[in-house]
Amino acid sequence: MSFSSNSVIAKVRAVVGRSLTAEDYTQLAAKENVPDVCAYLKQTARYGKALAAVNPQTVHRGQLESVMRRSVFDIFESFHRFDYTESKNYFKYIVMQLEIEQILAAIQCVAGGNADTYIAAMPMFLTAHTCIDLPALGMAESLIEALHILEGTPYFAVLREPIVRAAETGRLDICDCERRLYTMYYMRLLKAIEKNYKGAAKKELKRTVLRSIDMENVVSVHRYTMFFGEDADKVKSSLIPFRYRLSGEAIERLAAEKDIGKISAELANIGYRHGAEAPQTVELLTERISLDYLRKTLRLSQNASVVYLALTELLEIELKNIKTLIEGIRYGLDGAVILNMLVM
Repeated sequence: MSFSSNSVIAKVRAVVGRSLTAEDYTQLAAKENVPDVCAYLKQTARYGKALAAVNPQTVHRGQLESVMRRSVFDIFESFHRFDYTESKNYFKYIVMQLEIEQILAAIQCVAGGNADTYIAAMPMFLTAHTCIDLPALGMAESLIEALHILEGTPYFAVLREPIVRAAETGRLDICDCERRLYTMYYMRLLKAIEKNYKGAAKKELKRTVLRSIDMENVVSVHRYTMFFGEDADKVKSSLIPFRYRLSGEAIERLAAEKDIGKISAELANIGYRHGAEAPQTVELLTERISLDYLRKTLRLSQNASVVYLALTELLEIELKNIKTLIEGIRYGLDGAVILNMLVM
């Protein structure tokens, strides 16, 4: 293992050591409002520096979430800035993930006539790292105008068909847009792994990425069958077209199930186990399965790229937990109810 690899692993594990704990989540779930959440987070090792200049008494939800997102991005930018070879290979894919998130958010707002909503939440820090004119995208007056703003980027060709169709029918299929964008993202990531890695390192990286895709596809299977009433064949064609353990037969069995306990058992049968009782939603189930895998990977793997990749997922889970906490508190939910909604 190279010095660079050792440095990445050490730095990643130091970042993980500053993660919010179960006790932190218990304390946060008991807070009464967003200012109280902010005041608590200011005292944590993870977010204290990012929130140093933020006044808890005047902060609002959107501002707090924006600072949280920026603080996580800054972690990856610090890896990139210090020229860790392993992290430099993946940084552009972190940016691509954020670009996809913003494109999906923007076109939904444009389609719904709510451009102001997107502009207010737009992460300004990303503008220094992307060639997309995000403010123009959010202020587009039509989906076709939004599409033209994406000309010259890889997203234009991917979204041209569904956006032109939406302009003609008046209905944007955001699920189709999401599938197309993430199919492109994962195709590029898997090709990069195939090109740049060999042997055990390549095998472990591909397994890590394909496992993530399996979890996303499990959620999509449930979404398409429960909310859209699609049959198994239609569901299969609507998924990201890469697999690890999620075979065609497994997809058919999952598509036939609505009970979360049986879905959990089916996933366990193909090697995706979660030790605790099945949660209330498929999203929570897949995220908790992922968390178990990520923790094990971060503890045992000596592959710097795999450890770095696991960190990106782990920090996304923490961000989602904070957003869930804030939403639960805003709606006056009991602390115990909020804790059951978290990925822990």
